[in-house]
Amino acid sequence: MGSSRPASGTMALSASIASILLVALVAATPGSPFQPLLPLDDQPSGPLRWLAGVVGLDRLAAGALATVGIVAVAFAAIAFLLVLRAAWRAEVSARTVIGLAIAYHVVVLFLPLLFSRDVYSYAYYGKIAATYHANPYVRTPADFPTDALAAFVGPKWFATPAVYGPLFTLLSSLVARIVESVAGAIVAFRLVAVTASLGTIAIVARLVARERPERSAFAVALIGLNPVVVFQSVSSGHNDLLVMLSIAAALALVFAGRELPATAVLALGTLVKATAAVPLVLLIAVAVARRSKGERGRALLAHVAVAGGIGLAFALPFLQREDPSLGMIELAKHEGWLAPSRFFRRLLDALSGDTLGVVARIAFPMLVLAAVFLVARALVRRGGTVTPFALGAGWGWGLLFLMLLGPVLLPWYVTWVLPLAWLLPSVPRAVIIGASSALTVSQFTAEPGRFAAAYDANLFWGHYVVTPVVIGLLVWLSIDLLHRVRSGAPLEDEPREVAASSR
Repeated sequence: MGSSRPASGTMALSASIASILLVALVAATPGSPFQPLLPLDDQPSGPLRWLAGVVGLDRLAAGALATVGIVAVAFAAIAFLLVLRAAWRAEVSARTVIGLAIAYHVVVLFLPLLFSRDVYSYAYYGKIAATYHANPYVRTPADFPTDALAAFVGPKWFATPAVYGPLFTLLSSLVARIVESVAGAIVAFRLVAVTASLGTIAIVARLVARERPERSAFAVALIGLNPVVVFQSVSSGHNDLLVMLSIAAALALVFAGRELPATAVLALGTLVKATAAVPLVLLIAVAVARRSKGERGRALLAHVAVAGGIGLAFALPFLQREDPSLGMIELAKHEGWLAPSRFFRRLLDALSGDTLGVVARIAFPMLVLAAVFLVARALVRRGGTVTPFALGAGWGWGLLFLMLLGPVLLPWYVTWVLPLAWLLPSVPRAVIIGASSALTVSQFTAEPGRFAAAYDANLFWGHYVVTPVVIGLLVWLSIDLLHRVRSGAPLEDEPREVAASSR
């Protein structure tokens, strides 16, 4: 058995490399179904574009190219599972996985923008603040229709004010001051994404090597070799990677016994996207609960002062009466095509003649709050015995429920919880892997105008295959959490699982 492990590890690595290369070649082909609307000066070029021509991808008809794209993302999902299995069994080294992750991120730099137009919205909100000297939480791209970005922003977001945190809006305004072209903005946000992703890998690799070395390769592979991270997050320049970085950095600070700096880092992450508020609230709850009764008020005040002070400092330039929530009210109105909440809303509307769908819109946010409350209560009850392992696992549980129960579910949302997966027991860990795999194959066309049939097939696949899979994962996760809460089982992984992973 021992002699077969290197061979299976080599096969898994080879499959991962081949799958990433195939997806990259499809992505680098002119007119690829993976590409959103691109500016003329950001068309495919470079060695991958040349290689795509050599193998003849640029000579395929649109339907044939879309079919190759579907095969490529399916292959990537399968190869990802194989390499994760090999990493979990220590059939590949952490050093090899880190090197391969860096190589994959370099590959991204030779690809055009993929799958999403969100970077255009990032750049537009930055220009509203920096160039037009207006408040992007009140004004929208539609108020400045002559800007060069107007042709590229997704129609759904053209008349929508900013829904991102004020720190990220300030970063976007800085980008707007530095670069002038649309292509330059794409490069800037993708470089931010690459830096955030590699920074997360560096933090996680160092932390896991110190605290749980038998999981080092797995922890890094789940991030750095994950097609959702490489193609749908980094290649798209998504700001969720900054949230991922803040969570990883805060976790490292918690392990170092520096809770107040961890609060500060999570506050910064929340100012990029409100997602990071979940681990922030759990961190403060545990920091207060582990103090003696006489010290709890002082601890609460210290953490709230740090988080609130940082929040106010960055929010101050954008505060106004029209939307004091800075985009949160606007964001709550949106609903994603893959989200389980949308599935149940449409199902209830279909059964009730469009009258009961609102129940799902109300029930799912309540379920998120209930799940986070159960996690917080389980942690608080342990008081001073809460370890960094337990706290980090609690963050993972909370973020998983936020991702799966939220009104919007997009592939890059899985990045929030990836730095925490190595802390989690088998069920939530499997849910993370399952969600990554399902979301890898959730998108294979970006624009309906160029691939109408494939886009319709993509929607059908998402609605009736991917979303039910996600619902199944959500049910499994919920059952496991309720079992743990009722039995008093730990939220973090059990010692027997740690032992099993090292054999």
